[in-house]
Amino acid sequence: MLCATVIWAAGCVVVFRGVQVKKIDPASATTVTSPVKAHLKDGSTVVYDRGVVVSGDKLLGVGLRYDLALKQSGRVDSLPLDSVIGMESFRTKINVAETAIVSTLATAGVLAGTAALAVAVFGSCPTIYSGDGKVEEAELFSNSIAPLFEARDVDRLRAQPDSAGTLRLEVRNEAMETHYINQLELFEVTHSENEFVLPDPQGHPLVVSGVRTPDDITDRAGVNQRATLGAADDSFYKTDPRAIDKATAADLNDWIDLTAPVSEGADSTTLVFRLRNSLLSTTLLYDVMLGPAGARAIDWLGSGLARISTAVELGRWHERRAGLHILVLRDDVWTEVSRIPDSGPIAWHDVAAVIPAQKGEKSLRIRLSFLADHWRIDHVGVALAARQPKPRVIPLSRVTGSQGGVEPTAVENMVASDDRYLQTNPGQRFFADFNVGPAAAGQSRTFLLSSQGYYTEWIRGSWIRTASAKEPFMPSDQSILAALQKWSLARESFEARFVKERVPVN
Repeated sequence: MLCATVIWAAGCVVVFRGVQVKKIDPASATTVTSPVKAHLKDGSTVVYDRGVVVSGDKLLGVGLRYDLALKQSGRVDSLPLDSVIGMESFRTKINVAETAIVSTLATAGVLAGTAALAVAVFGSCPTIYSGDGKVEEAELFSNSIAPLFEARDVDRLRAQPDSAGTLRLEVRNEAMETHYINQLELFEVTHSENEFVLPDPQGHPLVVSGVRTPDDITDRAGVNQRATLGAADDSFYKTDPRAIDKATAADLNDWIDLTAPVSEGADSTTLVFRLRNSLLSTTLLYDVMLGPAGARAIDWLGSGLARISTAVELGRWHERRAGLHILVLRDDVWTEVSRIPDSGPIAWHDVAAVIPAQKGEKSLRIRLSFLADHWRIDHVGVALAARQPKPRVIPLSRVTGSQGGVEPTAVENMVASDDRYLQTNPGQRFFADFNVGPAAAGQSRTFLLSSQGYYTEWIRGSWIRTASAKEPFMPSDQSILAALQKWSLARESFEARFVKERVPVN
């Protein structure tokens, strides 16, 4: 059996291939030490479980090739870089055929077509649909870009069950990503017709009523935004382009100020939002964090973010800079009291935040602070009443593949939060069924989807070929400014491409 050994010396990298010896100039080579998968234009995948060397226009290293049906089809020692669509890190040496998504899903829709992947810019974790794929419901755990960032997400659904009491959701992978879904379950909340149910920032359901628009809503420039934010009507607030152009690393934020009433004797007031992110965070991820680093980004996403210190540094930076920060003004000092995490750029997200009030306060002066143009805010309201219900938890009952086959193993992988995952690749979809039963007489009910998992971004072949950065990404305000400047120049065209160029599903 031939073996391959890589030796790093002061002047060169020497790769032994049996009796062949090839010298590689270190200045033009990038060594990826993490286990990595290379996804090819012909639909096959090459697994390098000991890493790979990117040298010029080739990948060099011992890899095992798997075909579209995930059958091992031979060994690879050298691979043209222009045959690679994308590369991704993975955690351990794996049996590709056993860890992919199971039978019918695994063979129907993997990679979804070379032409589509070659132009795809869409990226937003698992996307959830109802109504035979016509209603965009949610995107799941959009901030979980590595195993250590695995998180739980709770999203309000518009979906309702059919006459048999089954609520069906379609789960798609429409991006150049690998998704690892740990759990899917539903929360059911019953309520009266005049009440509205939505999650708080921690994912706890809240039931609100008497929602009204604050009398005073102004943006950073002092412009009244009450008409824009007064109703959930897709007429949304976004940062004025002139404010984006004026941003500096020391002054990156936009904000909206409002006055919220506090009910007599209450110790809090509740804000209600309908919002989603812009594509600024996508620009940051693609054009600043990953693209310039090329192959070096594979190790950063793999072994780098597997280190607690690196993950904590990135997490703290993200928490400080991303999200919607809610502050209250007291004694001329703005103090943060709540934060709404990023929700992703695709589906509108309903969320409520309970804002604490001090004894005797009849109103609160509140500031919503965020990175310039990072949010699209459709509605801001204040609820006159809010309560915490006890939801009914409904487990996943059935998974059906895109070709109609029932997948019991997929249910086992997603029914509980544990060490089992359902893995999906670009172009795959499945249908998740929940037996919710009939509604109680005289009661309305709302369903929320609770999900847990993470995803790994594919490093595009084009990024590897054009990489310019010599070091992996380091979080900084300067990097956000760079992303904001790139976003400002291309946001109109990027938004149009992003919506259009999703990976098609089978």
